[in-house]
Parts: sequence; C-alpha cells; structure tokens
Amino acid sequence: MLSVYCSGSIAKGSADQKKICWTDLERKDVQQGAGDLEVVFLNPDDPIPDATNILGQFGRDMFQVMTATAVIVDARERRGIGIGVEMAAAATLGTPLIVVAPRNSLYRQDRLEYRDTVVANYVHPHVASLATCVVDDFVMAGAELAKLPTSTGPRHDPPWLTAALAEYEENVLSVDRPMVEALRKLGREV
Repeated sequence: MLSVYCSGSIAKGSADQKKICWTDLERKDVQQGAGDLEVVFLNPDDPIPDATNILGQFGRDMFQVMTATAVIVDARERRGIGIGVEMAAAATLGTPLIVVAPRNSLYRQDRLEYRDTVVANYVHPHVASLATCVVDDFVMAGAELAKLPTSTGPRHDPPWLTAALAEYEENVLSVDRPMVEALRKLGREV
C-alpha cells in the first residue's frame, strides 16, 4: 500500500475558484498509474478541528509530507510559497517528490529565452533540484510512485520543523479524523 501527499493549491474561498486543484480525477489517474497497488491520499484540504491552530495546521501538512510514500506536486500552473515549502520539506525529510509539470508549462519548457540565453529542455531550477522526477501527467506520476522503494532510512527532523510536528502530534492528530483513518488504512496506529 502506498500513500501520496497531494501538494497543490487549495481553494480557500470564492477567489480561488479558477485555480487548478487536486480533484477526484487526479487521484483516479494516480491510482490508474499505480496499477494494482492501493494508494491512500493524504489531503491538505481536509480541515483540522481547530482552524485557529496555525502551528498545528503547518504541523499537519508536514506530518503528511513525512508520512507519505511520496509527495506529488501539481505544478500545472503557478504555485505559491506553501508548495515550495512542502517541496523543500519533502527533500529534507527524504520523502520522494514527483512533480507533475506538463511540457511547455510554466515550470517546464522545451525552449526558454532567459537572460540573453536560450535554454533547451528547461525545468525550473527549484523543481529540477528538489524533484525525484518530473512527469507530464498524473497517470505517469502514479507509475513513478509504483516504482519507488517501500522502505526509507532513519528520519532526521530539522529544528524548524520540530515544533510544528510536536504541536500536531500532541494536540491535533488524535482528533484529526481524516488523518487517523488514513493512518489506519496504512496499518499505523495513532
């Protein structure tokens, strides 16, 4: 069984209705690409019981990044600081990072004129440096997910992450129903 942290924009309100976000279609495509392996999706859209607990919310996102078999980033359009932090955290925690950036989109271009230079097969430097792989679509992301090794080495939490993880694990996790259910599906008890 595999798990995926669905990194991408979250529709926070009516102003975000035109953003491309993770939906059941993207999850279905990842599952299709993963074949017979069951995929549990860790969804940052699921609310935590106390929305005012900002450190707990950040801790939840980081806990999900840390728990996931891989983080799949929806990079079909411009993304913000949150996705960048999730990518850096995944790389720091040793969680594989699969980036969906279609050819000739913002973060991946066949040809880019940049600072008086033409770059062929351009991938944004932050994406190229952090990603385990960059793929065209979510089916391909699922196929790459299925190829990942199932075991990871020891985890080393960086100091900037420790307080958020502790807040989430000590004060939020036990009442975070979607996450508790996901952990049960993955065979991990809270």
